[in-house]
Amino acid sequence: MYPQRRSRPPASPAAGLCSWVGAKIVLQCGSLACCAVVLGLSGARTWDHGNGVGMLTLPIAAVTAAWTLAELLVLCLRRNRSPGRGIHPGAHVAAQLVIFLALILALFYSCVLWKSVQSSADPCNVWDRAPSNPDWAVRNDTEVWSEDGGRRLETEFFFCPEDYKVLINDASYRSEVQTLIAFCVMLWAIHFTLFVRACVETQRRNSGGTVTMVYPQQMPAWPGPYGEMEAQRGRHRGSRTVPMKETHYG
Repeated sequence: MYPQRRSRPPASPAAGLCSWVGAKIVLQCGSLACCAVVLGLSGARTWDHGNGVGMLTLPIAAVTAAWTLAELLVLCLRRNRSPGRGIHPGAHVAAQLVIFLALILALFYSCVLWKSVQSSADPCNVWDRAPSNPDWAVRNDTEVWSEDGGRRLETEFFFCPEDYKVLINDASYRSEVQTLIAFCVMLWAIHFTLFVRACVETQRRNSGGTVTMVYPQQMPAWPGPYGEMEAQRGRHRGSRTVPMKETHYG
C-alpha cells in the first residue's frame, strides 16, 4: 500500500491581513486627498503668466488619482464576494513602481522651481533694468579676477519680465510652491509604501496554493493480499480433525 495524500486548502487570512486592508484603504484615501490638492494647485498655476508650474505635476497627479480610484472601485465591487481583494498585486507592483518614480521626478521639478523662485528674488528686485530692454535686469558692479592678476568689472544680465517679478513677489505663489513640494513628498511616501506591500502580496500569492500533506498508513505484518490468504488457509487447516492411526504393539 502507498501512503495516502491529502490536500489541505490554504489557511484563512489572518487578522493582520484584515488590518492591512483597512490601512491600505486609508492610504489610498490619503493619496486621493493629496492628488486633489496637487491637481488644484497645478491647474490654477499651470498657464498663469506662462510659468508652467504644473506642466509635470498635473498629469502625474491625474494618473495617480485614476489608478487609486480604480483600486477603490474594485474593492467596493468585491466587498461581498471577496472582501479585501482588489486589483491583482502583480499589477500593483508595476503601477506603483511607475507612480512613485514619476513622483520623484515631480518632486525634483518642484524643488527646482522653488530654487528658481529664491534665486530670482534679488536680480528682479535689486538689479537695475536694462535701458534697451526692460525685461532684462542688469548689474554692472561684478568684480572678477583677470588673467594678469588684476580686477575688472563685468556686467551681468538676468531675464526677469515684469509679470514674472510680480509673480515671485506674490506671497501666495511662494506658499503654493512650498505646499506643492510638501504634498508631492506625502504622495511619494504613500505610494512607496503601497509598492513595497504589493511586492509582499505578490510573493505570498506566488508561494501560496494547496499544500499536500503525506500521512503514512500502517502496513500489515505480511505484505499485500497474499498474507491475508495465507492467514485464512492457516485458520482453515487448524479447524480440521486429523484421524489417529491405529497401531498394534505386541
